[in-house]
This record gives sequence, C-alpha cells and structure tokens, in this order.
Amino acid sequence: LVEKNPRTGNLGSLIKVFLSRTKELKISAECQKEVPGKKLHLFIWQAHNARFIICCLLKVFISQMSEEELQLHFTYEKKA
Repeated sequence: LVEKNPRTGNLGSLIKVFLSRTKELKISAECQKEVPGKKLHLFIWQAHNARFIICCLLKVFISQMSEEELQLHFTYEKKA
C-alpha cells in the first residue's frame, strides 16, 4: 500500500467510503426513529472498520515517512 498508493489512490478511496458511510449512518439514524431496522448496525460496523483502518494507516504513514512523501499519498491525480 505504501509503495502503490500514490499511483492507485487507495487511501483516498477508503476515506471516501468512510465519509459516505457516515452520511448513510446519519440518514439511517434519523429514519430509524420512524422505522426501526437492522440497517443502522451495518452502517455503524462499516464506518467503524473504515475509521480503524484509516487510523492505523495514518499512524504508520506519519511515523515512517517524511512530510514530502506523506503529501504524495494525499495528492492523488488520475493519470491517463
């Protein structure tokens, strides 16, 4: 992941998944007041796992990379 992420943008994709799950979680929580269901637990589980992975990756990245290398992981641009 460390080698290929600047090319693939996997960390950025994971962050996008986390953000979309948190939005779905908020909407689901608001709807659950009206209609109880199990969907909320799924969104909580997915958001928690994504956040945990992001935290672990950032901890490794920050501890083992220079600021310039770290910036490469957050400035992904799709190449033709």
